Amino acid sequence: MPMEDHRLRAFCLVVEMKSFSKAAEAKFMTQSAMSHLIKSLEDELGVKLLIRHARNVTPTPAGRIFFKHAKQILDHYKKMGNDIFTHVHKVKGPLSIGASTTVATYLLPQVFYDFAKNYPEVQIELSVSNTEMIIDNLIEGKQEIGIVEGNIKNKIIFCEEIADDEIFIIASDVNPLTKKHPLTPDDLITQPFVMPETGSDMRKFIDDFFHNTNINTDDIKVSMTIGNPDLIVQMVQSGVGISFVSKWSVFKAIKDDSVKLLHISDKKLKRKFYLVSIEQKPSTIAGITFWEFLKRFRLFVPF
Repeated sequence: MPMEDHRLRAFCLVVEMKSFSKAAEAKFMTQSAMSHLIKSLEDELGVKLLIRHARNVTPTPAGRIFFKHAKQILDHYKKMGNDIFTHVHKVKGPLSIGASTTVATYLLPQVFYDFAKNYPEVQIELSVSNTEMIIDNLIEGKQEIGIVEGNIKNKIIFCEEIADDEIFIIASDVNPLTKKHPLTPDDLITQPFVMPETGSDMRKFIDDFFHNTNINTDDIKVSMTIGNPDLIVQMVQSGVGISFVSKWSVFKAIKDDSVKLLHISDKKLKRKFYLVSIEQKPSTIAGITFWEFLKRFRLFVPF
């Protein structure tokens, strides 16, 4: 089997995602191409590795054994490559990163552009999900580095702060609450909310805000739940409801005067962005290099 056999990676991805279509999408290939890779493995081994169900895919007993060894082989390939690159002081190879939507959309493009210019032989695999899933992926070894917002309560995760964030409460420019300063907690519960997805750090931030200001969450009317911060801003602009958003996601709308800030007190709502990993530093030379690069990077602050 050739080094970094793409069939091993394809098989492991199908098992982990329990789906040919999702695995194919993650690898930017067609489902038929993904099925062909798995069939070539089964034909070569003379053993059925996967059972196709109506809604998912599960490994056969032989498939579970193959998955275990395939993961070990891929880990050995990764360590071997890293040891060689470290020996020759060459920064190259794959780097798996998980990032929250806000971070991936507004902070990382400028970082990746400069990093790619300096280290063109690093292949970054970026997965965008909520903080909870990123932490799970780090623990399971699916990702080497995470970039998330908010407090990380898991004690086995190592964190380093990289940037500040401020949370704004926004409304459409015609919302009557924009005429009132300052607002009270009772004013907020008169409005429908556009909420971020459950499990995201922003959702946890909002829940903590409600708790600290004695707002009963049962009194909150949620008109929509959306996982994309850009869409949340657009829904607020259209008058669907009010929402909590990061300054990074709303600065253009504020500049265009298409949304208004609601002020409930003089105290700013703050959180931070963090680099996270399962160890004090990533395990590969590509990961270590990116970690140090991002810590030194001067992020453009919108305002």
